[in-house]
Amino acid sequence: MSDALVEALSGVDDSQAVEEILDAFGIETASTDSSHSNQPTLSNLYDRFLRRRQQRSSATRAQYKRTIPVFITFAETHNVDHPGQITTELVDEFVDGLEASFSADATIYTYTKNVRTWLNWLNDRQLCDEAVYNILSKDELGLSPNARDEALPADEATAILEKLRSRRYGTAIHTTTELFWNGGLRLGDGHSLDLCDFYPEENELWIAHRPDTGTRLKNGSEDDDTPGDGERYIELRDEVVEALEHFIKYERPDVTDEYGRQPLFATEYGRACKATLRRWLYKATSCRWQPDGPEKPDCDGSCDPDADVCPLSYYPHAIRRGAIVNHLSGGLRQDLASQRFDVSVSVIKKHYDPRTKHQRKEDRAEAVRKCWGD
Repeated sequence: MSDALVEALSGVDDSQAVEEILDAFGIETASTDSSHSNQPTLSNLYDRFLRRRQQRSSATRAQYKRTIPVFITFAETHNVDHPGQITTELVDEFVDGLEASFSADATIYTYTKNVRTWLNWLNDRQLCDEAVYNILSKDELGLSPNARDEALPADEATAILEKLRSRRYGTAIHTTTELFWNGGLRLGDGHSLDLCDFYPEENELWIAHRPDTGTRLKNGSEDDDTPGDGERYIELRDEVVEALEHFIKYERPDVTDEYGRQPLFATEYGRACKATLRRWLYKATSCRWQPDGPEKPDCDGSCDPDADVCPLSYYPHAIRRGAIVNHLSGGLRQDLASQRFDVSVSVIKKHYDPRTKHQRKEDRAEAVRKCWGD
């Protein structure tokens, strides 16, 4: 830069005008984006994010703690300390690293899903661009996790249960599948159950929130400071009651957990953890128990359902979703489904109601006609 130009620019008070003049002369300026340095650091924002999620389940918080710090460390090694510095290129490089480290789409999806949640939270506060979390969508990344996340169809559930009843009656994988399909349970619901919560004479199961002794429900209890009330009684089919009675009598280890409670679903080490329950459901919905037929998805048979997740297996939430859809298809009212499955009516309408608009109109019309009487 010439001395004459320096002297001319020294009399210009408008910094933007100075930058425009330098740009016209093809002279680059050193970038000092103070707006980024004035932001909180990524680590501080992550700590705040976790504090705002105290009421999330322990499993959800554990996933956040396991995955999001990996992205923060990656960003910091690239000299990115503030959210405004996060670019789509940085995120793409992070995904490239995940793909180099993990072969399973399900693992990559776990990381990208949680990082996306955090970046979306930052974007809501106008701290980073929307594009940086949009590119982490499952469809954009072309991820196909092994376990299927759609709703388990009723015909598949029926066929699976028939096979389990004939070959593995009363075992852990049979009993959990019976209960989760009939009750539409979350993993946390199944994990929380004790022997005393099962009332075979009444065909009932009590789902209780007991955070002080190691088990929590997603929506807590009306008696504490959680945002909802996940505690409820649910009615069970006769087949489920009989399977549970058989499991308790012949298969369940006679153990207590570290709090002196008698868990319904147990291993020789105590209460079956959520990962164990998930593994049982993966096994039950694997190629080993799936119905045969031309519509059956491909599985090359090389999987070991006892050790791996079969491509045909369903996520536990897909079993829950299928159970809710099955109950609604059978005529259960949305308000009663809301109470049985601990899910709001608005969520049921948006994600679970299998009826078309015309079918819903016909159902309303029939109910209206009935209320008129003669």
